[in-house]
Amino acid sequence: MRMRLAVFLALFATTASSQILTTEVWVGDLAFKSFVVTNLVNVSNDHPGYDNQPAFFPDGKSLVYTSQVGELVDTGLGVNAVLVANGTSTPLPEAKGFSPTPTLDGKQLMILREGRVWLHDLQGKQLQPLTDTSEAGYYARFDERTWVLFMNDKQRRIVIYDAKTKALDTMAVNASTAPYRIPGATRAVTFVGEGKTLQRLDVKKPRVTTLTTIPFKTGGHHVWTSRGTILMASGNTIYEWSPAQPNDWKPVWKSEHPDLQGITRIALSPNADRIALVSTPRDATIIRDSRAASNRFLAEHRPDATASLYQKEATVITSKNVRLDGRAAIEKLLTEQFAERPDLVYVRTPSSIDVSKTGDVAAERGTWTAHASTMDVRGEYLAVWQREITDSGTPSWTIRSELFVALE
Repeated sequence: MRMRLAVFLALFATTASSQILTTEVWVGDLAFKSFVVTNLVNVSNDHPGYDNQPAFFPDGKSLVYTSQVGELVDTGLGVNAVLVANGTSTPLPEAKGFSPTPTLDGKQLMILREGRVWLHDLQGKQLQPLTDTSEAGYYARFDERTWVLFMNDKQRRIVIYDAKTKALDTMAVNASTAPYRIPGATRAVTFVGEGKTLQRLDVKKPRVTTLTTIPFKTGGHHVWTSRGTILMASGNTIYEWSPAQPNDWKPVWKSEHPDLQGITRIALSPNADRIALVSTPRDATIIRDSRAASNRFLAEHRPDATASLYQKEATVITSKNVRLDGRAAIEKLLTEQFAERPDLVYVRTPSSIDVSKTGDVAAERGTWTAHASTMDVRGEYLAVWQREITDSGTPSWTIRSELFVALE
């Protein structure tokens, strides 16, 4: 079940390097007709790590999202639901899993864990399984019997699932998003398929049709509105699409907030008077979180994971004036050093992170230490970070060059 994590990484990764999965959940008021967003508040409170997948309750006042509490693994055991009501966020430690979604009456929660959808009460207590599956990655429920599932397998299938017979009817492959229900009496969903095409699956008389091709960089997650349109984000911009004009993606809102420059998900309250947004944080925070991950990888003696935060052609100049050209050389040197000194620990501590006015490069300055039983070295370093926009429309920062100077 490595597929779910691979899908997550695709949202925050370039083709050459890994990006740390830091996202925040924001909630605000929405004047839907003119699409004016106000009073945005970070309800995940700058919590480090993955906060995502918000869903409103039927009353439109409360919502739930999933928050990272441990290692972010495919099973969902490293995340749990957080309930937001009356301005208070309440973690539900027993409600572990992805995609927490209120039931239609708002009295219970559906949560995906270990490839199966479970029913929980609002205190987080597990009640019963709703699907007898082991590879489900996302879900849309029509009734107790009929579901549409995204499967975490190599084919990334969209299937119709019959909870009574346990039958899985494959309708599409190479999907990249969850299936999203089209509102109203229509028993249909949309999802993003191969080639960034928006696909529609009708459940009653099963068939898949292509609605349009998405012309901008995006992860593809979207939400249907009460006026029969779709909202989808790219970077800091939300676009609206209508089936009546399939080739027209109209920008309806653009965020100027520095922490809302990489919007990946949108949720609307039933009356469309509130909106929830998921976004990567500001650039300096992404860099700081990536440095923290680098320190963790170094402490765990994982040269490959450490090197993944560098650009393929990155340059590092060491204290002994040794020049390393390329990610492969960086990984090789770390591998040799860890083999020679099994107790070696590197720590880099940033003191300042300055992003250029153009926003495409940043300078990180700080101190570093290298400690082992036979050595203790300290000094300062300068790192140059490069910003790229991934295919999902989110910013990704990787190290272009580093200079280490030994002072003690």
